[in-house]
Amino acid sequence: MGCGRVGCAITTVTNTTNDEMSGNLGVPAFPALASPQRAGGGKSRNKVALKPGRSLMDWIRLSKSKDLSGTGGRLQNVTPEELAKHDKEGDVWTAIRGKVYNVTAYAEYHPGGADELMRAAGKDGTDLFNEVHRWVNYESMLESCLVGRLRTTLQAATNAGTPKRKPPKVQTGFLKPPLPSTLKLPQAPLPSTSSVENTGRKPSTSSEGKLGNSSERPVTMIQDNTGGIPVTIAAPETAQDECDTVDNPWPINPKPSKAPFPDAASVQEKDSISHESVTVSPPEAAPNEEDAMDISVNAVPTVTREALRYDWFQSDKHVTIVVYTKRKGLTRENVILDKIGREFQLCLILGEQQYSVHVELEGEVTDKINVSFGASGSKLDVKLTKVDAGRKWAGLGSPLDMDGRLVSAGDCVRKYRACLVESRTEVTHDTVLFCVRLPPGSRMWVPAGHHVYVCGEVSGFGQVERPYTPVPSSLSPAQVGPGEEQGVVLYLMIKVYTQGALTPVLGALQPGDRLDVSDYDTTLALPPLVNFTSIAFLVAGTGFTPVPGLVTWLLSRDDRKVDITVFFFNKQERDVLWGEQLEELEQRHAERLKVILVLSDPGGEWTGRTGRIRQEVVENDLPAPGPVTMAMVCGPIQFNQAAVKVLQEMGYQDSMYYVF
Repeated sequence: MGCGRVGCAITTVTNTTNDEMSGNLGVPAFPALASPQRAGGGKSRNKVALKPGRSLMDWIRLSKSKDLSGTGGRLQNVTPEELAKHDKEGDVWTAIRGKVYNVTAYAEYHPGGADELMRAAGKDGTDLFNEVHRWVNYESMLESCLVGRLRTTLQAATNAGTPKRKPPKVQTGFLKPPLPSTLKLPQAPLPSTSSVENTGRKPSTSSEGKLGNSSERPVTMIQDNTGGIPVTIAAPETAQDECDTVDNPWPINPKPSKAPFPDAASVQEKDSISHESVTVSPPEAAPNEEDAMDISVNAVPTVTREALRYDWFQSDKHVTIVVYTKRKGLTRENVILDKIGREFQLCLILGEQQYSVHVELEGEVTDKINVSFGASGSKLDVKLTKVDAGRKWAGLGSPLDMDGRLVSAGDCVRKYRACLVESRTEVTHDTVLFCVRLPPGSRMWVPAGHHVYVCGEVSGFGQVERPYTPVPSSLSPAQVGPGEEQGVVLYLMIKVYTQGALTPVLGALQPGDRLDVSDYDTTLALPPLVNFTSIAFLVAGTGFTPVPGLVTWLLSRDDRKVDITVFFFNKQERDVLWGEQLEELEQRHAERLKVILVLSDPGGEWTGRTGRIRQEVVENDLPAPGPVTMAMVCGPIQFNQAAVKVLQEMGYQDSMYYVF
C-alpha cells in the first residue's frame, strides 16, 4: 500500500504491546507534569512520588505476568457485605461500575498514592473514580485484579400509585433500548455459575410443575376455527394504555373469566366465543402456509414484571413463544438464545436489565430457530420446530430457575458456550482471524463495538479469560456469510503475543478445536452514534477491532449521513490489519470515509504519514469539536492516554470523546 491515505492518504496501525507502543509510537508522558489530570468537571488529583520500579510500565509488566485477583482467576459474585470486609491495607478490594477488583498489589503503583486509593477500599468507588479519571481504561489496567461482579440488592416491583407512561422510542442498531423510568427490579435469586455446552444433558426440573399448571400460571387451551390464523386471548374491560392495547393483549393482572372457557370440542362446534369471557384478536401477521391448520393457543401470563410477560401457541409443526415488552425498537441484537436438549433459555437484553424465558420444554424441538419482531419492535416471536410433528403439547413445559425473571445485567453470571473453531485465516504476521461456530441450539448477534470473553486453560495460571471484540467476516457486505446473519458464527481477530499468557494457546487453535466464548458484555454503554454528523476513530494495533463493525454499520444507514475519519496507528506497514480492505472501503465511500494510516517506524518505501499520536499528526483531518462530533479511542493504555490529551488540547470536552 505505500501511501499514507487509502487511495493516496491512508494510515496504518499494527497490534503492539504496551512497551512497543510507548517506545515505537513515542507516546509522551500523560498528563503533563505541570498540568492536573482531570475528567468530567475538571477535578484534579495530587500525584505522589512512587518508589523506584513502580511506574505504569512496571505495573503493566507485573499485571500481565500473573493473576493478582487472589481468587485463582475464577470470577465470583461479590455482595456489598463481602466487599466491605476488604478495606484494610494489605487487603483492598473496590468496585468500579459493577465490577470488583482486588487492588492490593496496585496500591504501590497508584499515581495518587496508596492513601488516595484507600478512600475506595471496601466499597463502590465508581463516583471517586469518575471524579478524577473517568477516561482511564480501568478494565484493561486492572484486568488481572478482577474478582467478579458486584451483587446489588434487588427490590420488589410495585405499581401502586405509579402513573403509566409511554416507553421512549429507542435507537435501533447496536444500541440497547432503555427501560421506562418507572421500572423497578423484582427480588430474584441468581443461579450459580453455569456453562452452556452442547452436551445434550437433561436440565433439572422445577418443583413448580408444568408451566401453566400452577396457580400463578393458569393455562387455557382453545381451538378456533379461524382458518389457521393464530390468535391471542385478552381479558375484556381492562384499562390499558395505547401500547398495551397494541402489543400486550394480556392485562397486567389478568382476572379469571366469569364462566369457564369452553373445551376444544365445544369450540369446534361454534363459530364464536362469548365476548363476556374472552376476546379473540388476530396478531400482526398470519403464519405461513404450513401453519395454516388448527391452532392451539396456550396463554401463559408469567409473574408480572411491569408488563413484561410471554405467551405461547402451537401448530402441528411449530411452537412459538411470544414476548411482550412494551419497548419499541428491539432488534435481534437484544436476543441471546440457548437450547440444549429440552432446556430452552431466551435472554432478552433491555438496557441495563435482562429478562429470561427459561423452561424445560414439553417435547423435543430441532435446532432450527426463527426470531422475528412485530412492526414496532416491541413484540418478539421465537419459532421452534417440533421433532414429533402433529403431537399437541399440553403445556409449554416446566419453569426453570430464571424463568420470568427481570434482573440487573450487572448481576448476571457470565455464561460460556463450548464453540467450535471452524476456520483460521492469517491476517498479518502475528494476527489471526478465527471463525467460531456457536453450539447448534445457540443464537447470538453481538452489537457492533461490543466484546465477548474467551476462556482457556493456561499451564500455571488455570482458567484465563480475555475480552475480544468480534469483527465482521469482511468489510465488503457482499462477502458477509449467512452464518453471521443467522447468529451462529462469530469472527475474532486475535494478535498472538509470544510472551503472553492466553494468546499463545489461542494462536495454536486449529479448525475443529474447542473454544469457550461468553455472552457479549451487555454493560457496555456506547454513545448514540446516530446523533452525530462527524465521527473520528483514533485506534492503534488490535484496538482497530471495534472499527469494522461500527464503520460498516454507520455506512449502511441511509437515514442519516455521517462523515467518518479513521486514524490507524501502527509500527510498520506489515502490521496493518485489513489494509487492502480498508482501501477498497474508502474508495466505495469516498464522499463519507477517510482512512489515514500512520506509521511510527515506516522504513524507506513508505510515502504516507509518519509519526506518533500528537496534535500535529491529526489536527488537519480531525473534525472540529462540537455537539455533533464524537471521537472514539481504542488502543493500549498509553496510546489512549495520549489520544485523550490531544483531544483535550484541541478543545474536545468529555462528552465529545469515548475511550474503549
